[in-house]
Amino acid sequence: MELPPFEHLLYYEKVHGARLNISYSNIREFRLDGFRQRLPKDLDLNWTFRNGTSELRRLIARRHRTSPNRILVTTGATEANFLVNASLVRPRDRVLVDSPIYSPLRDVPRGVGANVLEIARDCDDGWRLDLDRWRKTAGRRARLLVFANLNNPTSTALSRGDLRELADIAEECDGHVLVDETFRELAFDDTPPSAAEFGPRMIALSTVTKLGGLGTLRVGWIVAAPDSIDRFAQLKDYTTGGGSVLSQTIATWALGRWGFFVQRAKRILAVNRKIAAEVLREMPELRGEVPLAGTVLFPHSTVNVAKLANRLLKQYGTVIAEGRFFGVPDHFRLGLGGDTRDLRKGLANLRRLLRSMS
Repeated sequence: MELPPFEHLLYYEKVHGARLNISYSNIREFRLDGFRQRLPKDLDLNWTFRNGTSELRRLIARRHRTSPNRILVTTGATEANFLVNASLVRPRDRVLVDSPIYSPLRDVPRGVGANVLEIARDCDDGWRLDLDRWRKTAGRRARLLVFANLNNPTSTALSRGDLRELADIAEECDGHVLVDETFRELAFDDTPPSAAEFGPRMIALSTVTKLGGLGTLRVGWIVAAPDSIDRFAQLKDYTTGGGSVLSQTIATWALGRWGFFVQRAKRILAVNRKIAAEVLREMPELRGEVPLAGTVLFPHSTVNVAKLANRLLKQYGTVIAEGRFFGVPDHFRLGLGGDTRDLRKGLANLRRLLRSMS
């Protein structure tokens, strides 16, 4: 196993001291005192649960319209992605990956030795998914088909019809479909169904991190058929074992009032989308609409993105995520879920720099 460097994460480590990062995909952070609850004084800090606490798994199952025996709680969606790939994929297996996409979804199968084929979407056609191309490329021997729904970085959605057809393709090639659903519920009233609803070959990942602004909890999960969950859990015994009972307790608080977090995210995004749409109209160097769902957008730039990102950081202390991290170097990712004042300032800096470079 030889995993490529996680360049996007390493870049964020490098620029951590920057004043404004307008590329993050999470909703603005939520603070512990916002729960107005206290940790139980008798909470057992010596014991943890292999698959996650029963109440947490029950609440997760409700979000995916499934049963708790199909849930494995993980240390974030990052571990979830690793467990699925390391359990299912063998060297030289064919793995098909949607593109553009969040890099660990592409690079972990590479790291375990798979023959990874990226299937690019057409940005000029609204990032449309070409299912005929997926079926042809999968053939009879694709081990895994990989997506994010909503997509990161474009915020495009897989529909019910898309998921049904992907389940059919997986049946034809005797493989599985892995769908990272971290951003799925950020489509709000148009939330697509969970992949887990479409049969035993469909595997969903998610987390409380992005929608809840609860990244430091590191609580994620896998939703899959019970036999697959057992397989992933056996590998998890050798990675993190049981997760933090402290984090899982707080995540249970969050999922117990998940409607509040959904509405909070909706309010933040409604304001920030409007600001982004207004400012982007004043930047002819960029092409791409502000999506109606999700926390991120991925505009095309006529200005060299690497130079743009470097100068934006040096001159204005402002960070954007270069498209090369997602496999499309002439685009970049902007985040819409953060502090409104920071977004306004960061976009003003971007507009000022683009005018000087045009």
